[in-house]
Amino acid sequence: MGTPGERVDLLFDARHIDQSGIGTYITVQIPALEDVFARHGRTLAVLADRDYAPDVGATTSVVYSDPTNAPMYSLHEQRAWDHALDAVRPRAFWTPHYPFPFTLLRPRHRDVLAFITVHDDNHLLPTEISGQSNLRRAYARAMLGLDARRARILFSPSQAAADALAAYVPSARFVVTPIPVGPQWLQPADPGRSPVQDKFLLYLGNVKRHKNLPLLLEAYAQVQHDIPHRLVIAGSGASVKMLDERVHELATTLGERVQMIGRLDFDALHALVAAADLLVMPSLNEGAGLPPLEAMASGTAVLSSRIPPLRETCGDGADYFDPYDPQELAALLRRYCLDDAARAGLQARGHTHVHRRQAEIPTHAAAEAICAELPRR
Repeated sequence: MGTPGERVDLLFDARHIDQSGIGTYITVQIPALEDVFARHGRTLAVLADRDYAPDVGATTSVVYSDPTNAPMYSLHEQRAWDHALDAVRPRAFWTPHYPFPFTLLRPRHRDVLAFITVHDDNHLLPTEISGQSNLRRAYARAMLGLDARRARILFSPSQAAADALAAYVPSARFVVTPIPVGPQWLQPADPGRSPVQDKFLLYLGNVKRHKNLPLLLEAYAQVQHDIPHRLVIAGSGASVKMLDERVHELATTLGERVQMIGRLDFDALHALVAAADLLVMPSLNEGAGLPPLEAMASGTAVLSSRIPPLRETCGDGADYFDPYDPQELAALLRRYCLDDAARAGLQARGHTHVHRRQAEIPTHAAAEAICAELPRR
């Protein structure tokens, strides 16, 4: 990594690579950074927890977090950043989530260029959408303000998300860097690995309030006697009751017609998504939305809420509904569960869309933008 004592050009925070959405984002960015930085003669280090250290190339350094496993939005996370910047002395630092690293305000780090990814504006929205308290929303607004003032670039996964965030920080410079589907989703799944074998509809993700699962449950309750499909809620498991009591209560009334599955290894998850007849994404708010793209790549038809980020991400590969209208979603569920030809047509549209999008999005855009901002040595 250059001569002894030479400053690394970029330290990239990869501590949350094991998480779903942000983990995919981090996994995509590391090889892009390695490729672009190698071409430009720049040096790279990643900040990681020992239990979840990413696979990196020979010229990329790994800096272990101290303290380890520091949660997002915590004082421990701030300490981890402070320790890492002291250890590495990078020219630039990129964190892929919005809390501002206070250590960048210290005199010894004020020359460090900051790059920050803000995935969505959910933490800023009213409680009925975000589920966030007034205190947490005030925290998010303060962090975003610091991000905008200190960062050279705020990265966002969709133009819709960037536009929403710009309403809060109009002076910030945003660069849109769409997230591609991981290449493993484009490979055939093993049907035998699916934990569900009969006909089912699928929701994939967490059960935070903005995910709007009560709407899906209300729509499913209207059609449960008309269709043979069960409803499977995957990726949340025991957190359902803790995160949204409404979901737990509604799912309980539907009994065995609703099945909840916790986190799965990738092969089982891939097989589950590929086995579903429909994936439903009922969100009130998103930054981009990866589950619909993963479903399209797996050959599964997608129904999505009609919100700007999901319209941007899913294009003509999905059919859409009003996220406040369970009757509209119920009508789509009846149509696509009972009409095999209609569902096959929707699957084909999704397959075409995800492959076209995969070929068109600039996966190296963030790395190139950072390289362009780095000072000459």
